[in-house]
Amino acid sequence: MPLPNLPTVSRIPFGTPAGPRWLVILLFLGAPLLFASNMVGARWLSGSVPPVTLAFGRWAVAGLLLLPLVWPHLRAGALRHASPGMLALLALLGGVASVAPQYGAARYTSAGNIALIAAMSPLLVAIIERVVWGVRLRPAMLAGIACAFCGIGVAAFRGDVAALLRFELNPGDALMFGAILAWAGYTALLRHRPVPLPPMLLVWVVATGGAAGLLPLVGLEWARMGVPALGAQAFWGMLFLGIVAGIGAYGAFARVVGMVGAAQASMSMYLVPAYALVLGAALLGESLHPYHAVAMALVLGGVALGTLRLPARAS
Repeated sequence: MPLPNLPTVSRIPFGTPAGPRWLVILLFLGAPLLFASNMVGARWLSGSVPPVTLAFGRWAVAGLLLLPLVWPHLRAGALRHASPGMLALLALLGGVASVAPQYGAARYTSAGNIALIAAMSPLLVAIIERVVWGVRLRPAMLAGIACAFCGIGVAAFRGDVAALLRFELNPGDALMFGAILAWAGYTALLRHRPVPLPPMLLVWVVATGGAAGLLPLVGLEWARMGVPALGAQAFWGMLFLGIVAGIGAYGAFARVVGMVGAAQASMSMYLVPAYALVLGAALLGESLHPYHAVAMALVLGGVALGTLRLPARAS
């Protein structure tokens, strides 16, 4: 059975020679599930592992596990083909600023809210491209941005108009917005200043660079909060996040991009909030409320409106 029609210009070519139909469908549905599991895992570990320590552990695990895979590229000097400054900036945005605040947000807000805010990344990328590179914003993009921000407002203020008037913003939602803004900057930078590295080597650079950048912050966190007692839950949680979020999600998404193209593959990320809401309710006992449905409809509707182009009419 084919997937339901997605809101895109053309149907995803699931039958192309780029890969077996079943594998494309599996990865298309599986990649956003892996990204959503990162948010649920962070929420599960929020009471036992401090956020910066958790982010460092995730990237340390990913970097170590990826090292044997990328070692031939490192021996061949592949990193010489990329600017050290650009790699450092990508590691800062993609490995530090977009991860540690996200894990900090998990201490205050639900996995569903985290995923809803993360769904705004395509629109934030468009805003950054406009500000930095002068890329024109279409009227549909502006409408989509407004619609998505309304959805985030509904989620952030829990559908409570009184809280909106008092501007009682959950600190976790604010942290997550900062994290996804950094991720949007990382994405926009890759789009306009691509680096000539194999995908997994770039993930390794982000992982090791992120771990190195987070290490001084871990020291500050431990000095302020004390050295955490990391038990079995922390160990298995970091291992899970390193494998699933640090390697699996990036690898699955990269494979989908190779099979159907970046524009088509990005549509799969719109499934992340739905997965996160369901997983949060099933595994963590998080409550689902009517405002979640309203927020999801506004965010995903805004993203679809702002990022998709209608097919040109035949003359």
